[in-house]
Amino acid sequence: MTQAQSILTGIKVIEVSTFIFGPGCGAIMSDFGADVIKVETPGMGDPLRHAHKGPPFMPLDFPYAWQQDNRNKRSIALDLKSEEGYEVLKKLVSEADVLITNFPPKVLEKLKIRHEDLAPGNDQLIYAQITGYGEKGDDANTPGFDGNAYWARTGLMDIVRTADSEPTLPALAMGDHPSAMTLYAAIVTGLFQRERTGKGAKVYSSLMANGLWAGSSNLSGVLAGTSPAKRMRPQAPGNALVNHYQTKDERWLSIIVLQEDKNWPKFIKAIERPDLAEDPRFAKTKDRHKHGRELAPILREVFASRDCEQWRQRLRENSVTFSAVATFEDVIDDPQALLNDMIIDVEGHDSGRGQQINSPFWVQGSPKVPAKLGPELGANSEEILRDLGYDDKAISELGEKGAIGLG
Repeated sequence: MTQAQSILTGIKVIEVSTFIFGPGCGAIMSDFGADVIKVETPGMGDPLRHAHKGPPFMPLDFPYAWQQDNRNKRSIALDLKSEEGYEVLKKLVSEADVLITNFPPKVLEKLKIRHEDLAPGNDQLIYAQITGYGEKGDDANTPGFDGNAYWARTGLMDIVRTADSEPTLPALAMGDHPSAMTLYAAIVTGLFQRERTGKGAKVYSSLMANGLWAGSSNLSGVLAGTSPAKRMRPQAPGNALVNHYQTKDERWLSIIVLQEDKNWPKFIKAIERPDLAEDPRFAKTKDRHKHGRELAPILREVFASRDCEQWRQRLRENSVTFSAVATFEDVIDDPQALLNDMIIDVEGHDSGRGQQINSPFWVQGSPKVPAKLGPELGANSEEILRDLGYDDKAISELGEKGAIGLG
């Protein structure tokens, strides 16, 4: 019995995109079999290829950040400012299903690679454009990374901290990767529309739009007229059952006990404090919320009495919703992550454990392709040009003119 093909096998994607938002989307498409051709500038390539060498990235000789979002792809080095390089791009696009770009609108216009420039040569093209702040307004051409456009501009940076702490940066690409998933959804929706209409379309998203979506449960309240959320005070919370507590071995537990009428008895059984059921301050849900600042110190003392692993066992046994606050070192050995294919082996990856993080969804009957290391800059230039009909002489001439880079 032959193995089923992955669902995007046969889809050709041209990625004129740098850093993580766009390439992250391309990585997801490559996982499901798409042929993703990454167009890079000769000499330098995607700047993310080199970003791992300095802070805020963790230093390592291996370009782990670039590789995470560029597995399975092919690379062609093209000078899009040259007439010859531009002609190669147009040929690529004429045969493509999808183009992904994160270039600012004014750059797209200068390079003549806007949707309106390329769509006439391929009316079935799904043209996927991403920006920092949207395509209209004063910030349409403002460079945006997830640390500012997704995190700072949207209110997330202000609210995701305690009342007494300064704002902090997000984890690396913490906004880029969920935004990449949004772009993937937009592209696949566009492909579905093409199936119905026979015509391609432009799809688009921005880091700011994704950050607003991430904060929308809070923002919808502000829009509806409520006062903005207050930053947490873990020592004196409004709800002591949605809080974090330190254990005896200096680990942390995130406790989230909702539906308290049902779950409060389980919780006090787990922590072996039946006396709290008789305390009038905590007898009912409204009372516990009213007296959260009094309950939290009690719980701090309780959780400080045992090690994290002991609490894991007791909380699990009593069906209390919790999670130990993991470090990244913990996460890569988490049995749930390993058993559920959240971490994958990558062919050709010889640094550390040779693994990366998998894209976060699966489709029954459509296996993902085995992951292989992303290409060196321009590694596939010749083969891609041959696929387009260029012969040895033409390829050599393109190289001599600097229109292409060869790996």
